[in-house]
Amino acid sequence: MKNALKIFKKEIKEVIRNKSIWAPILIISVMFSIFLPLALMFAGDISEDVEAMEFISKMFGSSVDAQEAMINFMVKQFIIFLLLIPAMIPSLIAPASIILEKESKTLEPLLATPIKTKELMLGKTMTSIIPAFLISILNFIILTINIDIISYLKFGILPLPNLEWVISAFILSPVISFIITTISLVFSSKTTDIRSAQGIGSAIIIPIYAVIGLQIAGFFLLNIYYLLLGCAILIAICPLLLKLTIKTFDRENILTKWKMK
Repeated sequence: MKNALKIFKKEIKEVIRNKSIWAPILIISVMFSIFLPLALMFAGDISEDVEAMEFISKMFGSSVDAQEAMINFMVKQFIIFLLLIPAMIPSLIAPASIILEKESKTLEPLLATPIKTKELMLGKTMTSIIPAFLISILNFIILTINIDIISYLKFGILPLPNLEWVISAFILSPVISFIITTISLVFSSKTTDIRSAQGIGSAIIIPIYAVIGLQIAGFFLLNIYYLLLGCAILIAICPLLLKLTIKTFDRENILTKWKMK
């Protein structure tokens, strides 16, 4: 554990200084936690929109308050959108921690030390997951403040935080970060192209947009049961991915055969 902490302390300083990592994260954060919620401020009375009322009746029932139901529906979409952040951050940090060390010739001396592979992987995993978790929580808090202020001023309600918010922020978010980190580390150990390795994080965008699209189309409505089911499946995958990462990280190949193109 001490070796893992040493790796984390060393690499987190480099991550903080890397502007190419933080620029896209800042853009996504501002867009989904600030700008999109502000769109609610300009939303009109949907009771006059026939299609909107039909959609609300289908998804929530005809007895609910239309404005409150629409706010709750929008909140579900914002929460899912914010899951892009815990996917994006590890996909940018994890490949850089391997490939850039290859380029700078600092990875080989590290692997030549008695440090165990699991300690090395743990240190690099912490370097990705901890910033991802902290930034994700910050964005969830900013989203909550914006949504509650706007909703209270317009409709007199405080929709956040709710149980879906808690599960997404404190369970689903770090689990997604862990999965993307481990997959990125596997790809990074096999390639010299940092862009292709970083692209693995974009794979999570597809199911996230699929969930949003299916909700907007009216096929289903995200709830606690779906979130818990998703968390259970992803958590079950985590130890398998960790074993795969440790097993496929080929130290001998990096030390003796790997050459930069």
